[in-house]
Amino acid sequence: MTRMTNKWRLSASFFLLFSSLLSAEEPAAVPSAQLSTFEASYNVLRSDKKHGEAKRYVKTTEQGYELGYSSDISWLIFTDKRSEQSFFSVKDGRIQPSRYVMQRTGSGPNRYYELNLNWENKELRVGKSKKAKAVQWNQQWLDPLSYHSQLALDLKAGKTEFMYQVLNRHGEEREYSFKVAGEEWLSLPYGKVKAIRIERTGTGPDKQVVAWVAPELDYLLVRLWQAEEKVEQFDIQLATLKQ
Repeated sequence: MTRMTNKWRLSASFFLLFSSLLSAEEPAAVPSAQLSTFEASYNVLRSDKKHGEAKRYVKTTEQGYELGYSSDISWLIFTDKRSEQSFFSVKDGRIQPSRYVMQRTGSGPNRYYELNLNWENKELRVGKSKKAKAVQWNQQWLDPLSYHSQLALDLKAGKTEFMYQVLNRHGEEREYSFKVAGEEWLSLPYGKVKAIRIERTGTGPDKQVVAWVAPELDYLLVRLWQAEEKVEQFDIQLATLKQ
């Protein structure tokens, strides 16, 4: 089972993906930066065979936005069901996350993770117990899901290189970097769309992560492909969209 799960690694968010070149300066404000609400479903493929489905959405809340993701995947005797939610606001073109929750069931142990960020008190709490974590506060922090929305805002602002300081599920800071690598036409279950190709950088030659977002769909993720040690891990393609 260990060998099989290593060959079929699933990101905590399939979109770990976009999974950042912030300069030392504060990012430029995006005038009236807003996110579009949507509900999207995806086919999860491996070697052109469907092994499950995934869903993503953005909806508005009283405090700002909620970005959600869920998936149900099976391969041979391996199963994986998970859901994630990120709650955040947008200030001057910058995502400011307040809470992140991830739950996972299936083959192997069940998992639950939670992050709570208090920006006024500069306090980070982790887990179900919401235990305070001793860390040096970083005004650039994003959570494992909200940086997807930051990428969409940055693309709208015309940026082509990105670097994000992302808290992982344990509240530890990681750096994710990406670059725009061109435009391509894609034939997906949803239909034919023109998309921007985005590649993750700085991961080493043994891991490849490529994402495609469609400007005509307000920079929605339409495809995600990942390989490790030249073995395809998954290919996720947009199937339906409600905006």
